[in-house]
Amino acid sequence: MPAVLTPVSTKKQRASSKKSSLSPQELTREASSAKKQTTTSVSSGKQKASTVPVMPSPESVPSWLLRLYTLHRHSSIMAFALVAVTLVVYGWTVYSQQLWSQAYRKMQNLQRHERQLMTTNEVLKNKMAQEAERPPANLVSPSPDKMIFWTPAPVEPNSLPTTPNSERQQQTPNPVGY
Repeated sequence: MPAVLTPVSTKKQRASSKKSSLSPQELTREASSAKKQTTTSVSSGKQKASTVPVMPSPESVPSWLLRLYTLHRHSSIMAFALVAVTLVVYGWTVYSQQLWSQAYRKMQNLQRHERQLMTTNEVLKNKMAQEAERPPANLVSPSPDKMIFWTPAPVEPNSLPTTPNSERQQQTPNPVGY
């Protein structure tokens, strides 16, 4: 195919160099002969090469292509939304895991302190029991006949503060003794 087009281009170059010396009638003859040669070269090229389909006009776009385009557009929007939701869920998961691990560490520290307090309490109880067994301690076992009961002192109205917090405290009965 390039061999067929080469004479046309050289002829055009020759025609452009002759343009200054040719009359208008000669120019039209030359142009029409050039058109004939290009059409014959193109028609012979069509026989050798496959035909190129002509693009349809915008009014005649097939409906399946429009559906495919809308499907592509909607699927792109859905993909973007799913990626956004995935990122939000991932971020929330990571954040909640951090909060959980902080709370878990705090709970472990509190449990360790609880065990230490229980150990200290039992050590103190054991020490008190050992001191009670010694003869010079003069400790007596508790019994109901040796219990002391106290009567509550009368409340004087002058000694009461008038703040709202103190009124709440007065409403709750205080234990007299243990």
